[in-house]
Formats: sequence, C-alpha cells, structure tokens
Amino acid sequence: MPGTKLLYTALLAVFVPAILNAATLNGFIKDASDGESLPNTTIALPALKMGTLSNASGYYAITGLPPGRHVVVISHIGYRTQLDTLDLIADQALRWNINLSVESIRLQEETVIIADRLGEEFRQQTGFSVLQAQDMQQMPAVGESDLLRSLQLLPGIQAASDISSGLYVRGGGPDQTRILLDQVPLYNPSHAFGFFSTFNPDAIKDVSLYKGVYPAAYGGNLGALLDVQNREGNRQTLSGRGGLSLISGRLLLEGPIGTGAWMLSGRRTYLDPVLSAVRASGANVPSYYFYDFNGKFSQRLGPSDELVISTYFGQDVLDFDLDAETFFALNWGNRTLTGRWSHLFSPTLFGRFIAAFSTYESDTSLSFFDTPVLFDNSVRDLSFKADFDYYVQADHTIAAGLLLTDYKFTFRQTFNQRQQLDLNQEPWLMAAYVQDDWQATPLMHLRLGSRFSYFTAGQRLSLEPRFSLSYELQPGLRLKTGGGVYHQYLQLVTTEGFSGGDYWLPLDASVKPSRSYQTALGLDWEVSSRYRLSAETYYTDMDQLALLDNNTVADSEETRSTDLFVTDGTGYAAGLELFAERRLGRLRGWLGYTLGWTRRQFPELNRGRTFPPKYDRRHDISLNSSYRQSKWTWNLSLVYATGQAFTPAGARYTLRAPATGLFTDRALPADRNSARLLPYHRLDVGARRAFGLWGSEAEFYLQIFNLYSRRNEWFVQYDTDEPETDPKVVKMLPIVPTFGLDFKF
Repeated sequence: MPGTKLLYTALLAVFVPAILNAATLNGFIKDASDGESLPNTTIALPALKMGTLSNASGYYAITGLPPGRHVVVISHIGYRTQLDTLDLIADQALRWNINLSVESIRLQEETVIIADRLGEEFRQQTGFSVLQAQDMQQMPAVGESDLLRSLQLLPGIQAASDISSGLYVRGGGPDQTRILLDQVPLYNPSHAFGFFSTFNPDAIKDVSLYKGVYPAAYGGNLGALLDVQNREGNRQTLSGRGGLSLISGRLLLEGPIGTGAWMLSGRRTYLDPVLSAVRASGANVPSYYFYDFNGKFSQRLGPSDELVISTYFGQDVLDFDLDAETFFALNWGNRTLTGRWSHLFSPTLFGRFIAAFSTYESDTSLSFFDTPVLFDNSVRDLSFKADFDYYVQADHTIAAGLLLTDYKFTFRQTFNQRQQLDLNQEPWLMAAYVQDDWQATPLMHLRLGSRFSYFTAGQRLSLEPRFSLSYELQPGLRLKTGGGVYHQYLQLVTTEGFSGGDYWLPLDASVKPSRSYQTALGLDWEVSSRYRLSAETYYTDMDQLALLDNNTVADSEETRSTDLFVTDGTGYAAGLELFAERRLGRLRGWLGYTLGWTRRQFPELNRGRTFPPKYDRRHDISLNSSYRQSKWTWNLSLVYATGQAFTPAGARYTLRAPATGLFTDRALPADRNSARLLPYHRLDVGARRAFGLWGSEAEFYLQIFNLYSRRNEWFVQYDTDEPETDPKVVKMLPIVPTFGLDFKF
C-alpha cells in the first residue's frame, strides 16, 4: 500500500542514521581535578556542523558520523577548551572519555571565568535559572549562606518574610514547588522554623530551577521545580572543606575509594550551651538545635556500569518547659536513601535506575496545665524510577522513563489522651513520560514531550503534554517559548511562621486534583561572554485549587478532602521578568525586575469574588553584586518589593449575650486581602578576605543583614478586647551582623 510505504519511509528517516556504515562517538566527560561528572558539556565537530551535549551523568553520544579524520572540540565554560583529531572507522563505536581541566583565565582587570555548567539548558528552556554554589556562598546572609534564601534574589521568586526560606515562584505557594535532592523529593526542606534550608552549601554540586514550564521528565506540582545535586566525591585525592558561623559548624570530607569516590558532610548548631547558660541565669528560653548529614558513595563497576548510593538525614529538636505542668516539645526532620545504577546498554542507549526512600516526620507534644495534646504526622515516599536516553541521530535524542511511588500519609491528633483524628492513607502514583530533543534546523531547537500519570486515591488519570522551542534570531539572540499541563495530587497544610508543623495530605476521591496550564515567551540576548540580558513573560491558569478550611472545628473527626479544604478554586498568575547579568570580571552580579499579578477565586470565600493571595507582588526588584580586589571580595544585595496583601478590619461591632448580659467586641473583616502593607526594602552587605591557614585556603567573612535596619512590616493584629486600640503591626528583623570562617584543604 502506498500509504504504508510512505509511513515506513518516514520512520526510517527519523530512527535510522542517514549515513550507511556510519560511526558513533561516545563517552563520559569529567572534571580532571576531582573526577566529578560534567553535564551539559558541548561536543562539536565544526566541519560537519554536528554536535551534542552531555547528559546529567556526563555521558554523550554522536551518531551518524562519516568515516575519516575529524576535528572534535569539547568546550565547557570555566574549563580549558580541548581540541583533538580523531580517525573514525566505518561501523565503529569509539569510546572516548574526556577529562577537562579547570582554567581560570586571567584577562584585563584580573577577570576570572566562572563555570556555567547548565548554560545550554538556559538557552533552550524557558523559565530556567542556575545558581552556583560559589555564588551562593558569597551572598550576604543571616547567620550563614543558604540555598533557598539565595534563590529568593532571582526575578519571579518572592519570600514570605525575613525568617522564611520558602519559595513563592511566579505567583505560586511553597506547595506548588517540587524540591528534589539527588532525584528524591524533600517534603519539608527547612530548619529553624523555616529560617534555614536543609541544604549544606559545601555538599552542593549543581542547582537547577525551573520557574515554570518544566520538562516531561518531572511532574507532581503545579508550578516550579528545584533540582539539587550533591557532589559525588573527589576521585583523585583526599580533600575537605567546611566553615564556622555564629550558629553552626560544618565539615565535608571526600576522597577516592576503589574505582569511585566517597563524600561525607555534616552540619550542626552549637546554640545549646548558650541557651543552657541563659536558662541557668533564670531566663525562660527554649532548648533548641538542628543537625543534618549528607553521604555519597560511588563505584564504577565496569566500562558500562556505575553504582551511586546517597543519603541525607536532618533533625530539628525544640523543648520549652514553662513550668511543671506546661511544656512544648517539637521534633521534625527528613531522611532519604537513594541507590542509582547507571548502565550503558549500547553506545546510543544510556539508562539510569533509581530506588529511593524519603520520609518526613513531625511530632508535637503540648501540655497546658497538665492537659496533654499530641500531633503526629508523617509522609513516607518509596519510589522506583527508570530513565533512558536514546541518541537516535545527531539531531535527535529521545528521553523516556517510568516512575512508581508508594506513599504513606499519617496524621494523628489527641487531646487529653483522647484520640480525635487518625488519618492513615497509602495511595500509589504511577507515571511514564517520553520526550524528544530535536535540533530541527541549525537555528531551531524543539523539545516535545508528554507525561502520563495515574493516582490511586480517587483513581485519577492525567495526560500532560509539554513543549519548548528555542530559535536563534541572530548570533547570541534567542526567542524561547514553552507550555504544558501539570497536575498536583498532594496538598500542603502550612503556617508561615511555623514550618515544623507543616504536613502533607493526598487529595482523595471527594475532590479533583489541582491542575495548571503554563505558557511562557521570552528573549535571551548574550551580548558578549561578559553580559547577558533576558526578558520573559509567563501566564499560568489554575483550576480545582484547594485551601485549608479555617472554619473546620478543631475536634472534627472528618478526614475527607472535601471536609478539610475549601475546594473548586480557580486562579491565574501572569507577569514579566527582566534580567541583566554581568558574568565576568572583577565586578559580577545581576539586576532583576518582576511585574506580576496573581489571583484566586473560591465559591465559599470572599463572597465568591477574586482576591490576591498574600504573596501577590506587583513590583519586585533585586540587585546582587560582588567585587573582587586581590584577596578581598565585597558583596551587596538590595531588594525592593510591593508590600504583602492582608485583610483589614472593615468595621467593629458588639454582641451581647442574652443569658449573661456581657458584651463582646468583634472585628468585621473587609474584602479578603484588599489592603497592602508598606513596601518591603532591605540592603545587605558583606566582605570576605582570603588567606592561608596552615598551608590551606581559607576565607574570613563579615556580613550585615538589613544594613539600615529597616523594620519591614510582617502582618497586622487586631485586639477585639480593646475597641479603641489601634491595630498592631508586627515587624520583621532589624539589622543583624554576622561573621564566620570558611576553609578548604
């Protein structure tokens, strides 16, 4: 049949190399200094106008190469460009592993080129941002450097308060951002009630943030995705790094073992003795500390196999004894364990298989005048995942994968030894995806994918198409667009100032899962190797949103989603992000601006009318810069944002109890979030000086958070017992200086 022959011919054109007797070039790319894999490295054959990028494991493959002698160029910003001549034989699959050397190129003004490991993904994918560990550690901070608080300086990302490390990305709350550590989800990545995140900066290798429109390989959340990869260890020599701050100490050790490497990293606060001494003096202060630990072990089992085992565990412990009959105790923490096996089935087929365990637990014990109250909640995530990269042709890479997750959610509440609530659910999630990265023309890159998922709670079936397109209008100037469908089956119940009590619940059959449609359009202009400019617009349409129902009675025994949440919500988020970056030279940094709108609408709230959530910000400006001069580095961060939305009191009224004749004052709320706090602004500065310490590298730093001590407004409290009292505005942190020491050996 003519139609069948035509279809067969088209399939052959896509999946069979065009050149008979063609050769394949493949291998792994690593850092020559420590053996760490180098993802997104460019491997190009300029004469043939062919090339590819290494994947997340540093593996690459180029198929369809004609036999003969070819010049190959391997480039990665921050590393010495390598140029070699290879002789390829017909039908040959040549394994060529590459070790790139770090290169600090000294130009005028002592310019230092810094590695941009994920630059190509930035050029191709909308809403993608990169933050390197070195940049993060140099940003002024409260107490010590923190990943999530550093990300809040990027356009499109807001913070709830000075003491919150939560990410509010493009009009979405923290529950709409999925956070992964070594491909494992973390369900509460915070210490100190949200003041710090669980990520140890010394252990971080790569940080990838998709602010929206993330690819088909990921799923489970309506908005953004943060993917953090820890170091695998130094394969060349024993080394270490660490630091001391005012609140904690940290240490990382790594080195080679067998055919691989190991890495151990730990951090702990040492506030315990200080708080103990304060309590001994008679002051009523709590006992508190947190710790976390990262570990990784890797072994190359042969030329085609590698095994990596990683773990994380962290814990916060708080005890507060007010008197013999009244106390408060809270423990919460995350634990993960991951095993990853990478296997090269053929030069063109690469596979990764992951078995992962993640759990989050929070236990709260209260006693008021000898009346005990207990809250116990936990999430257990046991996942099995398989991902494949198939290098079909030089311009086609097919990615596909499967995911199976077994959840277990528990929430128990007792009052005076009487159980009020006992929730225990064990749903399953099954997902599969396929994605084609296609270099359609020398100027256009197209990424098409789709994700299929099935959630057993409510028997929810979802199909989520995704796409992104990047077109080079002229050298250095790219037009990017993308879109996709996203669903979320889990709901976070949270309070802004008390993250230790956060808990997750699955949305059951009584409600539909939340859904979002995302689109984005942007321009990226690499003016030169030193300057980069970008402008991106986005729009997210949301449906079937759920919000905790604050009118549910405390002793309710209902556990259905429709009883715990206000449901059937809709909303949208739209905005424009502008970004200017200077990447090279003594002076480095960026300036970002966001113009944004976000709205929500629930039939049961605000008389059914739309309202802005509290994190709606019309304007958000952030400036981050560093200046290096000899052994000194000076840092500055400036933030300005529209004030948070809040619900004011529209009127006061008095109720009289008929039985007692007593009067009670009440505040009548106005429209939901119809007023604004004053604009937020803050200036942070810091200085670091490098010096030698017993033959090793070290840096002393001094940082000042909120230099001019701006007491930004947090929220408003109304005292209904005193009708004549003005509302009380609760303020955030004043000026907070800190200092510390970082070292390497």
